[in-house]
Amino acid sequence: MSSSLRFHIVLTLLCGVGYCGSSLADDSPDELRAAELREAARMGDLATVTRLLDAGIPVDAPARNHVTPLMLAAERGNMDVVRLLLERGADLNAKESFFNSSVVAGALNYKRVEIAKLLLVRGAKDRAAALQWAVENSDVELARTALALPGIEPLDLAAARRAAEEKKDDGMVELLSRASVERRAVPVSVDAAILGRYTGRYRNEQHVVEVQAIENGLSVKVDDAEPLALVSIDPQRFETPQGDFRLEIRGRAGTVEWAVVTRADGEVSFLTLASGAELTGPQQAAEVQLQSGPRDAARPWPQFRGPSATGIGDGQGVTADWDMATGHHVRFKTPIPGIGLASPIIDNGQIFIATAVSSKGDTTFRTGNYGDGDSVDDLSPHSFRLYCLDARDGSITWERELANAAPTVKRHLKSSFANSTPATDGRRVVALFGMIGLLVCVDRDGNELWRRELGVLEANDPQAGIAEWGHASSPIIWEDLVIVQADRRADSFLAAFSMATGEEVWRVPRDERSTWATPTVVSSPLGDELVTNGMTIRAYQPRTGEPLWSLGPNSEVIVGTPVAGEAMVYVTGGYPPVRPVYAIRAGSRGDLSPPANASSSQAIAWSHLKGGTYLPTPLLYRDHLVTLNNNGVLTAYQADSGEQVHRVRLASSATAFSASPTAADGRIFAISEQGDVYVLKGEPGYELLATHPLGEVVMSTPAMSGGLLVIRTLSHVIGIAEDHSPASP
Repeated sequence: MSSSLRFHIVLTLLCGVGYCGSSLADDSPDELRAAELREAARMGDLATVTRLLDAGIPVDAPARNHVTPLMLAAERGNMDVVRLLLERGADLNAKESFFNSSVVAGALNYKRVEIAKLLLVRGAKDRAAALQWAVENSDVELARTALALPGIEPLDLAAARRAAEEKKDDGMVELLSRASVERRAVPVSVDAAILGRYTGRYRNEQHVVEVQAIENGLSVKVDDAEPLALVSIDPQRFETPQGDFRLEIRGRAGTVEWAVVTRADGEVSFLTLASGAELTGPQQAAEVQLQSGPRDAARPWPQFRGPSATGIGDGQGVTADWDMATGHHVRFKTPIPGIGLASPIIDNGQIFIATAVSSKGDTTFRTGNYGDGDSVDDLSPHSFRLYCLDARDGSITWERELANAAPTVKRHLKSSFANSTPATDGRRVVALFGMIGLLVCVDRDGNELWRRELGVLEANDPQAGIAEWGHASSPIIWEDLVIVQADRRADSFLAAFSMATGEEVWRVPRDERSTWATPTVVSSPLGDELVTNGMTIRAYQPRTGEPLWSLGPNSEVIVGTPVAGEAMVYVTGGYPPVRPVYAIRAGSRGDLSPPANASSSQAIAWSHLKGGTYLPTPLLYRDHLVTLNNNGVLTAYQADSGEQVHRVRLASSATAFSASPTAADGRIFAISEQGDVYVLKGEPGYELLATHPLGEVVMSTPAMSGGLLVIRTLSHVIGIAEDHSPASP
C-alpha cells in the first residue's frame, strides 16, 4: 500500500489519540455520574455500566469532543459493554469532533476487529474505512464483511485494489478482483462559508492541487490538468458527477489541514495545505567559516537546553566543522545501552546521561512525521540508569542503576522510559523517571542522597484516553528547589522539593491533562516567575507555588518549553485547534487572555494564533525568536514586534525534527531525527553553512560547554571539539 494511503488511514482512524476522557467543566451530580459511566465503559465494568444506565444516565453521554461511552468500550475491546450499550440504543454512527472519527474507526485503530465487525453488521456506516484497514492489515474476513454491506463506493474499491496489488497480497487481490459495488453517493448541500474555508493550494512532493469554491461544490485543478467541477457528497467529500475523482478535506478540531485525492485507477495522494509563500531550501552561504569562536571560561550546561533553558552556548568555543566519516574533530563516540531521549547535561568536565534498559531487549522505535498514537508493548522490568562520562574523552566514569522495575504504563513509538533530562546545581544531580514516578538525587560521584516517590506520571492523550505516550517533562533547579511539572492523566500537579533533602516544600494542583513541557523561570519587574506551558499557560511564584497569571487559548497537545527573554516570555503550541506564538510581558497578573480578534494587549506584546511549533522548543537569539517545526520549517520573528522576517524549509517535508534548535557564536544548530545536523547563520537570511550527517537517529537536544558540543543519538553520546583539552570550568 502506498505511504500516502497508509498515512490517510492512520489519520482518519485516530480516535484513540483523540479525546476519550471526561473533562467537562460542569461538575453537577448528573455530569459526575455520566463521567462515571464513561470510565466504567472504558474499564469494562459491566455491572457499573448497567447500574448507571438503569438509573437514567444517557447511553451516549459524551465527553469533551463528543466521545461517547460506546467509543471508549470499543477502543478498549470491552465486547460485553459494547453489546449492552448497543442494546440500550447507543449511536453506533457517532463521531468524535476532534478527528471526525467514528466508533468503527476507533475500534480498528486498536485492532478490535470483532467489535468492528459487530458494529458493521449492526448498521455502522464507516464501511469504506473498514475496507481500507482490512487491506492495510491483510484481513480478508473483515474485507469480506465490509464488501457484503452497502456503502462501499467504486472509488473505495479501486483504491483498495491498487493497495492490495502494491502489497502483493494475493488473497486480498483475488477477493477484491471478484467484488463489485454500485455508486450510491447522492449530492448534498454545503454552506458557502464552509466551501470558502477549503479554498487554497494543497501539495505533496509530486502534486499541486488548486481548490476554489463554486456553487455547492469545488473546482479542483491538479497540476497542469484542466479544472474539474466536483459536487459535495458530504460536507468534507467532493466527487465528479460520474464518480471517478474524489477530493476529501480533512483537519483536526475543525481546522483545514490536508486533502486526499482518489482517482478511478486507485491512485491515492495525500496533500497538505500550503500556507503563505512557497518554501524553498536555505540559501548556501557564500563564505563558510565553521571553526570555533573565542572561548571564554567554560560554563555549565546544567539542565534541558542549558542555562535558564536558553539553548545558547555563546563564548564556549564550539566548532561547526567536523566529519563523522573521517573522525575530524570527533573527540569521542561512546555507546550507551537502552533507549533514552533525555538530553545530555555538562558540568565541571562531567557529562550526565539518563537511560532505561529493557530486560526484554525491546528497542522498538519509529521516527518520522506521522500521527500514529500507538504504544510499544513492553512492560518488562527495566533498569533505570544514570551515567557519568568524562568530557575529555567520553569514557564512562561511573554508572548507577537507580531503579529496576516493571513500568505499569507504556511508551509511545517515538518515546522512551527515560525522556526527562537530568539537572545539576554543580554539587548534586537530580534525575526524574516519570513513568515509574521516581525522583532521585545523587552527588557528583553517583552516591545517592535522597529519593522521592511521586506516583506514576501517566501521560497519554490529553483527554485521558486509551493511548499511552510516556512522561517527558524535565526537572529544573531554582535556587535551593527542584521543581517538577507533573501533568498526567489525572491529578496533575506542580511541586517543589528541597535540593538538599528531597522534602516536599510546596505542591499545587493543576487543571491540566497530560503535557510534555518543561517549566521555565523568567525574571520580571515583580520578581521571578515560574512559567508552565499547557492548554492554559500559567505562571507561579517559584518560592511558594502561588498562581500569578494565566493565558489561553492554546493547543490541545503541549510539548514546547517556555523561553525567557528580558522581562518577557515566549510560549508556543503547535497542535490544533490553535497553534499560537505568544510574547508575554512578565510581571502581569490575572487572566491575560486577549480579547477576541486581538493579537496584543497590555500584557501580551504580540501573538499569532498560527505558526506555533509542535515538538522543538523555540530559540530566542540575537533579537529574533526562531521556531523550528517538526516538518523542518524554520521561521524567524522580530522578538519585540512579532514581525516575520524569515521562513525556510531545511529539508523535505518527509524529514522530521524533534530536537530543539540551539545556537553558539552566531550559528544555529538544527538536527533532524535522521541525524543530519544543519548549521545556519544565526541572523536574518539564515544561510546554510554546512550539513553534517551523524548516521544515527537523534531526538535529544545537544549540550555545549568548554569547547565541546555533545550530541546524544539513540545509541551513543558523541563529543565534537577542535581539541582534546579538558572541558572544565
